[in-house]
Amino acid sequence: MAVEKGIYALIIAVESETTIVVGKLGEFAFPTGYYIYVGSARGGLFQRVSRHLREDKRLRWHVDYLLEVAKVVEVWYTLDEKSQECLWALAAKEMPQAQIIIPGFGSSDCRCPSHLIYLPRLPSFERFQKRLGDEGQRLKRARPLDFLSGHDCSVCHPER
Repeated sequence: MAVEKGIYALIIAVESETTIVVGKLGEFAFPTGYYIYVGSARGGLFQRVSRHLREDKRLRWHVDYLLEVAKVVEVWYTLDEKSQECLWALAAKEMPQAQIIIPGFGSSDCRCPSHLIYLPRLPSFERFQKRLGDEGQRLKRARPLDFLSGHDCSVCHPER
C-alpha cells in the first residue's frame, strides 16, 4: 500500500471541563465544547490518523494528551503532497466564536499561535471548507470508525 501524504483536522469533543497536563507545555483547563486540531502526515495520512484514534498508544504529540480525556467525532482530511497545516490552522482560527486557549499546542515546529482551536459548538464542515478557498474543494470528511476501516464516506454519502 502506498504512503499517502496529507493534512487532517480532528474534530474533538470535550464533554465536561477538564484540566490535564499536556506534555512539556504544562497544565491547562479545557472547557466543554469542540476543538479542531490540525496536523499533517508526511509519513502516511491514514496511518497517522488511525494512530490518533487508537486508545493504546504512547503519548507523543500534544493532541495525544487531550485524546486521553476527549473523543474524536469527525475527521476532515485531504491527500496532498504540500504541507498546508498552517493554512488550515488559520482557517480554523477564523471560524465564528473560535478561540486559541492553549498557545503553542501542536505548533512547536512552526510560527502559528496554535494548531488547536476551541469552539463552543460543533464546527461547520462547509464553513471550514469555504474558508480554505480553492484548497477546500478537495476536503473530505469521515467518522472515526469509517476512517479506521478505510471506508471513504464521501463516495457513499456525497453530502458528507
